[in-house]
Amino acid sequence: MLQAHLYDLIERSSRDCTMYCTRFLDERQVFLAQQWLSSRADCQVRLWGGYDGAQRKICCVYPEWMQLENEDLPLVCLTFQYRESDGLTHRDFLGAFMSCGIQRETVGDIVTGTGRTQAFVTEAVVPLLRDLTKIGRCGVKVSDSQPFDMPLVQNFREISGTVASMRIDAVAALAIHESREKTVRLLQQGRIEVNYSEVTSSSLPVDEGDILVVRGCGKFRIKSVTGLSKKGRLHILIEQYH
Repeated sequence: MLQAHLYDLIERSSRDCTMYCTRFLDERQVFLAQQWLSSRADCQVRLWGGYDGAQRKICCVYPEWMQLENEDLPLVCLTFQYRESDGLTHRDFLGAFMSCGIQRETVGDIVTGTGRTQAFVTEAVVPLLRDLTKIGRCGVKVSDSQPFDMPLVQNFREISGTVASMRIDAVAALAIHESREKTVRLLQQGRIEVNYSEVTSSSLPVDEGDILVVRGCGKFRIKSVTGLSKKGRLHILIEQYH
């Protein structure tokens, strides 16, 4: 369905000589869109979520002659200010947004801080969210004129070890500190994803930079393969997202 939607946008952009955009895609959809669009030479593409490193992004296709900047894309940064003692969370904001009757695809990343949160949304829902005065029971003030400037800190826990090969069953077993046999069962149950796509084959090869998601255990990135042990096993370094 995503591929068909992107193909439709490409056709419409070519026909109308203008820009067309999706709403916010999640991490898996962003990965799939990048994969599919990288093989097409008949369109210009911009994936953007409001800041470098955004997880949720909109995808815009546009004619070759068009000069498109990130600021031209139809998303808006909303800034919410509130008392530092309120301690509002990502879930609080998302719940409040959904209670306004908007769809999840209209909301991008929500970055929370102390007394301040910034969220990216599509232009269409700004009028519905700009007048919010409360998130839960906490009073907030909303602005749509402040640039995104929240500090971004992604914490990782490093996991190092050796594996016989770069097969998914071996690497995932190291990441979650479980036996290879239990990891194979998780694969068979459809609980492991590589680059946001479900895998069931224990022999699937993985590589540096690949993202592993093991439902119930966490999200991991293969950071590096650093060499061979004396017994011919591969030294690898894995980062677990916090």
